[in-house]
Amino acid sequence: MSWKQELDQLIQTTMAFASDARRGHPTPRTPSHVSASEQTMLDTLKQVVEPRQGFSPMAFPTSERDAIQLRVANFKTHQRRVAREREDYYLQMRATILSSLAKRY
Repeated sequence: MSWKQELDQLIQTTMAFASDARRGHPTPRTPSHVSASEQTMLDTLKQVVEPRQGFSPMAFPTSERDAIQLRVANFKTHQRRVAREREDYYLQMRATILSSLAKRY
């Protein structure tokens, strides 16, 4: 199928969809010839998507003091993680440099 025919088919489908949407009751129209990628897309649209579970509601601190303590604790945890990553990077670079120097001499 040439791109012009595909474009004409897309335009016809879009116009039919728009006219059905204006009437308020869309009817599913599937072309007689559907490519494999389009068929895969149609199959995935027909599958039921389960909502994700795992988000818990946010717990807000009860006072300003608790909010500040929580922010300070989060900041300290972040600083420790950054320091650990920096140390790991330093050790990796040091080992790389020492191994390249050992190969030269």
